[in-house]
Amino acid sequence: MRKFKLLKSLCMLLIAQLLVGCSSSPEKQIEERVQTMAESAELGTVEYTVKKIVKTDDDQWYSIGNRKILFSTTAYLKAGVNLEGFSAENVNIDGKNVTVTLPHAKLLSFNMPADETHTVFENYGFFRSRFSADEQNQILQLGENNIREDVPNLGILEDAEKNVTEIFTAMLSQMGFEKINIMFGQNN
Repeated sequence: MRKFKLLKSLCMLLIAQLLVGCSSSPEKQIEERVQTMAESAELGTVEYTVKKIVKTDDDQWYSIGNRKILFSTTAYLKAGVNLEGFSAENVNIDGKNVTVTLPHAKLLSFNMPADETHTVFENYGFFRSRFSADEQNQILQLGENNIREDVPNLGILEDAEKNVTEIFTAMLSQMGFEKINIMFGQNN
């Protein structure tokens, strides 16, 4: 499925390059190419697979005994840039030099499939009940929140910006620009 989406995006980019080849101004060419890439408004450039162990130890002072549970789960994170609203204003051309300003990379999708979440260990005392399905969901939600909070430390956003830079540099180089500067900072 992912290969098909990537192939579709690359085909759309190539078709756009053929169609845009006879446009008038370089700014317009860049804008049209990016608009074609941005048909879905997002340019996902990197996907990470994160394995996470989620555990809890429920040892309350008011209860007799404790209970523990340990999950193993997998999360799929896709990052890239949101190109919605991209226009010629984001492009500055000076002869063979071009500067393109793009929004910072962000997390575009997060998927933690239920079929890839497994209970590895569960233990509960004689006077304690098992974890309910609702309690298990709450524990897994805490694990998801922990992964989301850790996104800036994973390097996924930096990798996404690096990949976007490479894509734009290749496209602009093909258009004849010699000095290419890709900047990030435009708000989404």
